[in-house]
Amino acid sequence: MFKKCKLTALVCLFAVTGVLMFFYHREVKKQQVQQDIAKEILRLHVVANSDSDEDQKLKMKVKETVVTYLRGSMSEADSVEEARAEIEKRLPQIEAIAREKMQTEGYNYEAEAQLGECYFPVKEYGDLTFPAGRYEALRVNLGASTGRNWWCVMYPSLCFVDSTYQVVPDSSKEKLKDSLSEEEYNSLLDGGDKVQYSSKIIEWIGNTLFS
Repeated sequence: MFKKCKLTALVCLFAVTGVLMFFYHREVKKQQVQQDIAKEILRLHVVANSDSDEDQKLKMKVKETVVTYLRGSMSEADSVEEARAEIEKRLPQIEAIAREKMQTEGYNYEAEAQLGECYFPVKEYGDLTFPAGRYEALRVNLGASTGRNWWCVMYPSLCFVDSTYQVVPDSSKEKLKDSLSEEEYNSLLDGGDKVQYSSKIIEWIGNTLFS
């Protein structure tokens, strides 16, 4: 009886160790894929003055102004380096148009535009799911910038996803596909499948050990 219990304990130990190693390596791989994807895209991050309804509505109006202003240059950019250069030289103008838009709406908030790294949670754009992690982004701070933020992928141009049907333009998909490896691009398409797969593994181990 003692030997049987000892054997069961060893089997459990090896199974748990195997599961932990599996998830560790999977997490390391996911982080590497996210970092590789992040090298090829630029995101937009607009931060509202506060969480008041008025400031949140204003944030969306400023967002639309900035996106419209950058639409042409982002569509014409052939690489993330070109997109970054276009944004960098337009930072003063981005601040100016954001400030002007707020003034026309009756607000005298300051606007600050800068390129830098920001943390983004998991975000879906149509059938593409971008993993959580740090990405380079054009960050536009409005006023005190303590409110909820709005974000999208500025390059390739996924900011222009149809807000009703969430359809990603084929041209943007193709540009993204050309910038990423096949593995990286496919990871954006099957973001939810891996979670389901992991759950099935845990369920199988539980049934094997305790049934």
